[in-house]
This record gives sequence, C-alpha cells and structure tokens, in this order.
Amino acid sequence: MKKKKGIIILLILILIIVVLGTWIINKKKVEISKPSEFSKVTIQTDEEIRESIIYSNYITFKSDVKSNITEEDFKNHNYLLIPIQIDPCSEENVRPTDYQITNNQIKIKVEYTAKCGVCAPEVEYFILPIEKNINSLKVDLNYKAMNDPHCNPNVAYKPMIYLYPKEKTEVKVTLKNKELLTTTYPKYNNSWIVTAYPDGTLIDENKNREYYGLYWEGKSHYGEMKEEGFVIPGEQTSTFLEEKLRVLGLTDKEANEFIVYWLPKLEYNPYNYIYFETEQEINSYMPMDITPKPDNIIRIFMDYKPLEEKIKVKEQSLITPDRVGFTVIEWGGSIIQ
Repeated sequence: MKKKKGIIILLILILIIVVLGTWIINKKKVEISKPSEFSKVTIQTDEEIRESIIYSNYITFKSDVKSNITEEDFKNHNYLLIPIQIDPCSEENVRPTDYQITNNQIKIKVEYTAKCGVCAPEVEYFILPIEKNINSLKVDLNYKAMNDPHCNPNVAYKPMIYLYPKEKTEVKVTLKNKELLTTTYPKYNNSWIVTAYPDGTLIDENKNREYYGLYWEGKSHYGEMKEEGFVIPGEQTSTFLEEKLRVLGLTDKEANEFIVYWLPKLEYNPYNYIYFETEQEINSYMPMDITPKPDNIIRIFMDYKPLEEKIKVKEQSLITPDRVGFTVIEWGGSIIQ
C-alpha cells in the first residue's frame, strides 16, 4: 500500500514538472514572439533625420543606420527609428523603457537621470521592432526624471534665444553682464554674430554650422517668492504651462522645448509656486542688446519653488505681446531657494 502511494506521488510530481516546464517554454516563446526591446543605433547618413521613420526595407535601413539588424530580421518585423533629443549637461542615461501603440500613435516612455547644468541639445537614436504591417506611426515621447537633483538655486538655467527676422539678416547679440555667464553655446566671445533666417534657422558663417537657438547659463541669479504668482499641483504642470506660455507669446514648438526641459523638475512635486519675471527684472539681471534692433523682444523667465502644501497668492497678471516684424524670443528659469 505504501509502495502504491509512493508511485502515485512520484507520478504527480512528474506531471507537475512536465506542466511547469511546458508553461515556461510557452512563456519564453510568447516573449520571443513579441519584440519590445529598444536598441541604440548610429546614424550614418549625412542628412539629419528630423522625424521618426519606419524601415520596411533592409537595403534602405542598412544605408542609414549602423546596427546589428540583418536582412533576415525584416521577414517578420518593420523597424521604427526614434530620435530622442537630450541635453547631455542636464540629462544622462536617457533611455526609452516602455511603449504602447494605439491606432496610429505610439506612446514611448523615456526615462533619464537629471543633472544640474545646460548645454546644446544632442540627438540619440533608438530602434524598435514592430509588427510587419505597420508602416506609419505618430510618435509621442513622455520624459520622466528618475531622480530629484538638488540644483543651485542661484543659477539661471537653460536660457535660450530664438531670432526671427523678416528676411535673411546678419544679427549681433550681446549679453551685457558677461562676467555672470557660466556656459554658452555656440561659444560666446563678447557677442554672438549669426546669419538669421525668418524660420529661426541660425548660421555661423565662420564655422559653417547651423543652430536653432543661442544658449547661455548664468550664476548669481536670486529669484524670490512674491505676493503674486501661481500655485499649481505638480500633476497639472504641463496643462498650466501650455496655457500660460501661449499667453506669454510662445509658439507651440517653443513651448514644447520649454516644457520638455522643465516638466520633469516640477510635475512630481506636490505643488509648485511659479512666477514669471517682468521684462524689467530680467533686464536688470542680464541686459541684452541686439543689432539690428528687433521690432519685439519677448523674454520669459520662470522662477519656481517646490511646495509640500498649497498656499494662497495673488494670481499674476500676464500680458500677451505682439509677434509682428523682427521678433526675438528668449526663455529660461531658476529655482527659488
């Protein structure tokens, strides 16, 4: 009787092992059949790729992208090339980590480690294997900082200057308090001199390089809380900035660049006090001279302070400026101590 029970128990154990092994094998097959890994690649083409591209042909892919993908891989998948813009001085370990495809849109979660600094943006490229029948997708990148850096509150971060003349024009931009500058790009030597085009493209004729903005960072900026401003829940930051930056005169593209930089620093705080400095306050810190004289200069500088609890302040009144004629746009920000 005992022997019979032992045999039954042994058979049950064998059955469990077989079932478990089959489940593990099938699980691996499912994982293999659903590619989801992003791979970093190098672009070989001379022309800058400004939009995401879906490659369905190995020959085209091979000519543009350096990777380990083979022609055989294209039998089952197309490949989405994803350009991710980063600021290497404020963002490191940038990586896409997850994605979701709905209808004709792919939402990609991008994580990074935040740092305190600013320099010119760079582009890193990743590829993602997708279903063979997909040949077009609208890409939505959602950035998330994985840490909360304690940055120097007395630094003006990420000021960026855009120039929009009515016609091709040589423009000289001079920042008066040169001694406060800590980082500039292109390199600032008493002034920037560039050829500006109506679409905002800037050309340095001496270096034969193209830019879309002028960057600077400055020390000794002392923002402070005032009786007016805005107190916004961190989770509502993007909606708030979209609304207010439009009021302050930024285009959607300019606002997008502002929000992409500042959102990770604000949205995970319980609340944020936000104040937009007046033109007089900005000019007192960093006067700017531009030749030829623009028709409009719009300088936007946001001071903010993370808050644990909501406080009451008088809502700041904002004025929408004109963008007629030769227009100069500048935006930046700083943390209030």
